[in-house]
Amino acid sequence: MAREKLLKNSRGEYNYHFNWIDEKGSVCGFNDVWAHSKREAVKKVRAMENKAHWALYDPEKGCYVEVPEFVDNGEHCFRNSGMYLKADSMYKATRSEADAMNLLGWMMTI
Repeated sequence: MAREKLLKNSRGEYNYHFNWIDEKGSVCGFNDVWAHSKREAVKKVRAMENKAHWALYDPEKGCYVEVPEFVDNGEHCFRNSGMYLKADSMYKATRSEADAMNLLGWMMTI
């Protein structure tokens, strides 16, 4: 039986799949990125990471803003535990692996 080929786009980039972990090391999601090499893929993902922080809703701006610590003033304040690359989970995907990941993503959002 022949092995399935790795998924590659028209620019010669591979589809790398990986898991996100939070600040405590628990897996909190998954994603993919297109890159020529694993080194480049890791660099792209590191740029997408969301560092752990406290956030407070600012009604004037209509969005959450980062605050240095917990604020107890009656407003909604929460701890964002961040999203960091779980580097040992990164791999080049085949077409069927990419399709399966897309299906999982769609099932979780419907």
